[in-house]
Amino acid sequence: MKIKWLFFDLGGTVYDETLSDKQRIDNLIEKANLQITYEDFYAEMQKAAKLYAPSPFAAARKSLGIAENEPYSNQKEILYPNALEAIKKLSKSYSLGIIANQPPNTAERLKSDGLSDYFEICLLSECVDLFKPDRRFFERAVSEAGCKPDECVMIGDRLDNDISPAKSIGMKTVRIVQGLYSVQKAESGCFADYEVNELSELLDIDFNIL
Repeated sequence: MKIKWLFFDLGGTVYDETLSDKQRIDNLIEKANLQITYEDFYAEMQKAAKLYAPSPFAAARKSLGIAENEPYSNQKEILYPNALEAIKKLSKSYSLGIIANQPPNTAERLKSDGLSDYFEICLLSECVDLFKPDRRFFERAVSEAGCKPDECVMIGDRLDNDISPAKSIGMKTVRIVQGLYSVQKAESGCFADYEVNELSELLDIDFNIL
C-alpha cells in the first residue's frame, strides 16, 4: 500500500519543550519554596515517563510530595533544528497532518513559525475534544484524510501517546527518540516500525517499505 499521509505530533517531536519544562519546574520550586533543584525534579519526571505516566510532571509532584501546581506554558518552546526544512521537503512528496494534544493558539504559532502552509490537516485536542492516546483521535485524522490507516504514518516521540494508539488502528509508525520521552522502552504493542533521532532523518526513509 502506498503511503500518502504523514501525521506529526508537535511537542517533543517538532517543538523542543526543554526550556518550557525548565521554566515550569523553576516556577514551581520558587512558588512552593522547595529545597530541591531543577535536576532533582526532572529526574523524577524521567522516571515517570519511563513508566508511561500520563503526566510525568504530575507524577513527579506526587512522588516528591508537592501539593502546589504550576501550569505549563508553551511560550519557550522552540523548533528543533532542521524541523522547518525537513517538513518543507517532506510536503513535496506526501500530504502532511498534525495530531497533537495542544491548545487552540497552536495554530497561530504554526503560522508564525512558518509551518502552517505545509499541513493540510491540523487536529488539536482542545479544538476537537479528543485527546491522545484515544484511538478515536487517530481514526478522525484518517477519516479527514480520506484514506486507509495503512496509507498513513504517525510520527511522534511518545510510545504510549503516539505509537501504540496509531498502530492499534493500522497506521504505520515512526518514533523520534529525543526529549523527555527518549527514556521510554518499547513494550508489547508499542514497537514503532522505525526509529530516528531527529527530524532530518525522516528524509532518508522509504515510508512505503515500513
